[in-house]
Amino acid sequence: MTAISERIHQAAGVVVPGSAEYRELLASIAEGASARDLDDTNPFDQIDALRSAGFGALRLPTSVGGGGLTIRELFAVIIDVAEADPIVAHILRTHYWFVEERLRQATAAGYQGLENDRWISLILQGKIFGNASSERGSEAVGNFKYGTRITSSGDRFLLDGEKFYSTGTLFSDYVSVWADVDGTAVASVIVPTDRDGVEIVDDWDGIGQRRTGTGTTRFHDVEVTEADIVSRIPLDAPPEPSYQFAFLQLYLHGLISGILRSVVSDAVELVAGRSRGFSHGPSAELNRDPLLQNSIGTLASTAFAAESVTLAAADAIDAAYASLDDAVPDAELAAQASLRTSQAKVHVDEIATRAATALFELGGASAASRAKNLDRHWRNIRTISLHNPASYKASAVGNHLLNSEPLPFNGYF
Repeated sequence: MTAISERIHQAAGVVVPGSAEYRELLASIAEGASARDLDDTNPFDQIDALRSAGFGALRLPTSVGGGGLTIRELFAVIIDVAEADPIVAHILRTHYWFVEERLRQATAAGYQGLENDRWISLILQGKIFGNASSERGSEAVGNFKYGTRITSSGDRFLLDGEKFYSTGTLFSDYVSVWADVDGTAVASVIVPTDRDGVEIVDDWDGIGQRRTGTGTTRFHDVEVTEADIVSRIPLDAPPEPSYQFAFLQLYLHGLISGILRSVVSDAVELVAGRSRGFSHGPSAELNRDPLLQNSIGTLASTAFAAESVTLAAADAIDAAYASLDDAVPDAELAAQASLRTSQAKVHVDEIATRAATALFELGGASAASRAKNLDRHWRNIRTISLHNPASYKASAVGNHLLNSEPLPFNGYF
């Protein structure tokens, strides 16, 4: 597991990354992960275990009872959890983004302090926040046009609409919703998942990341208070610098980095468990076979490279976060965070899918056994990487370097 710097100390209710308790918790999550994937079992118990261990508050300052982790240290934890079970790690993606939003807002002028923040209090209580942003339809992804709407009804508001790709919401206490307001603004609204009119449908049928709750969420005349609306952004407002989109995208590569660790450990176990090779092979002892040694060495190097570029990009996000002034980061540092995250994706997507395929070459035909479930690594990596095309990322990076064009600015890039 990843070692976290010694300056992180035990906060009330938060397990210390790298501690014996932390390692035991991750081991318990890893136990049965493959079986849960095979059986399509939702990891409710595993999410509850992380909730009880204070994982939702890892980024909050120790002064209010959080773990005090930097963004890089948080990503190291995400990689650890993804190694144990990438399904469980993925479920918390929007939660950590929401926490990051609260920390950003905490630097705004006139902010009353984290200790007085309603949402921070709920996070410290172990509440989990899910996601309802994406919608099906003909509108281009990332254009901030939503069919989900907030309308006024007397002295109250009503929320109506349907979302898809609602990752984590099935396991969450609250859901973060993006909705149109009178065709003039987009609002971020937080409502309890058990509020009247909220319907969560577990209908995601992807080949990978199957039990992340990435399905449909419907809102039928859901009552919304002014306090539930955390932001309103006019549609004609000029975009402000942001590192939040980079955070959301890099999270996916934290997941892939954790999966690649599992690919390596499964590769070692696969070779160690084989009792015979081929008569025309270079060695009767498979652990001495230079071809198999080469393959495992290549897989281990791939995993190391993926994790390294992911954490390097996290450093760039950390720098942007440290520059916050009145809730807005330095424009150059925010752009650098987006660039580093985009470069990480272009590299990691290619090497990761190749590694997950190469794993099978270490075991012969028996590696294809459904019981071994080694295909889950490829399925999960392939599904995660589809969140946005690497070809568009590479093209945008090239255009930026050749022509100084800014990178696209939305949560899907």
